[in-house]
Amino acid sequence: MYEYEPRTASLRGPEAPHGFSERSYLVDIPDRHKPRHGSCGIAGCMNIDGSLISGSRIEKMITTMSERENGLGSGFVAYGLFPDFADEYCMQFLFENEESQALTEETLSEWVYMIKDEKVPTFPQSGMSPPFPLVWRYFVRPKTGTEAYVRTGLSEEDYMVRLVMSVNDSVPGSYCVSSGKDMAVFKGSGYAREIAKFYDISRYKGCMWLSHSRFPTNSPGWWAGSHPISILDWSVCHNGEITSYGVNRKLVEMAGYKCNLLTDSEVVTYLWDLMVRRHRLPVTAAAFAMAPWYYRDIERLPEDERRLANQLRITYKEAFLNGPFSILVGRSDPVTMIALADRKKLRPLVMGESDDGNSVYAASEECAIKSVQYDARIWATRAGNPAVVKVGEGIVRRGTESPFLGAI
Repeated sequence: MYEYEPRTASLRGPEAPHGFSERSYLVDIPDRHKPRHGSCGIAGCMNIDGSLISGSRIEKMITTMSERENGLGSGFVAYGLFPDFADEYCMQFLFENEESQALTEETLSEWVYMIKDEKVPTFPQSGMSPPFPLVWRYFVRPKTGTEAYVRTGLSEEDYMVRLVMSVNDSVPGSYCVSSGKDMAVFKGSGYAREIAKFYDISRYKGCMWLSHSRFPTNSPGWWAGSHPISILDWSVCHNGEITSYGVNRKLVEMAGYKCNLLTDSEVVTYLWDLMVRRHRLPVTAAAFAMAPWYYRDIERLPEDERRLANQLRITYKEAFLNGPFSILVGRSDPVTMIALADRKKLRPLVMGESDDGNSVYAASEECAIKSVQYDARIWATRAGNPAVVKVGEGIVRRGTESPFLGAI
């Protein structure tokens, strides 16, 4: 059980993130709002037929678990948001000020064609601590026909990853919080109900939503560091603590990613992108690498699965996520929700399905699912075993099957 402690220099770690003021970096929570216990909350919902869901549904799910947050961060991600711009990358930014925005746009003009840009409507809430960032989105296409692009030798996706890392690392007061196609992340420092109202989440509709309410225990609460953490079309909502962060960080940084969000959850997002998109591992194999079985359990697997399990443990030993966690992962093409808990399941994770089988849910607690679908059929995933649901395909895995079903 964790208890919130007042901010100290040791808790803050480094000074405010690159280009951000101290006031926008951390949030002081009045004593009356400090829960005596906590652990982050995660929730997700999707329609298998691709029909759209109002943001009010995911808002109700995550705010039902209000005891799992302390006001230091919350966020939402929606997929299927921009059908008119489905082929463009939607880069959504938090800017400290207009100068940061101008510098970012100057950088973007060198890398991408800007098809459209627009201010993201925001509505500051009385309980939130100012100043508030400028939130802006750009629909872009990489300049793939230029000599500069050809010289990089990168794929289009790796080119976009490098752009995001470059902006986040070098442009003062600017952070790209999402960069995928037909999706966007809405997050900030505050309670879930406040962030939902800040972005007016109910005005958006998507075929899949993920959400997170934060109770940080070993990292600061600030706008860009809130969840979901996203790169390209990947997004991750994480409840728990990654005690292997140092080793995991070395692996992703050797692969070209830069960790600058001051949270251990960041490496989880980059690991999914590295192993599934770049290394082309099946989702089940990547999940096993992050939450591997004990060797004594591996010995009981059939020979072909045992051989694969041992190879994954050896090859991806730096990808092993040690510590308690449960995560929800989203991606596009097709829109997919992945739910995974650590190999001992030290953090809760339950799934739900509507009677007609079209709506699927995931959450830290059953009450979040029942708040929007009272008659949902509930089941729990097994430790270290991913549930996978895809638009157009349905429940591919329930998280109770053989660990390599679909990977061999």
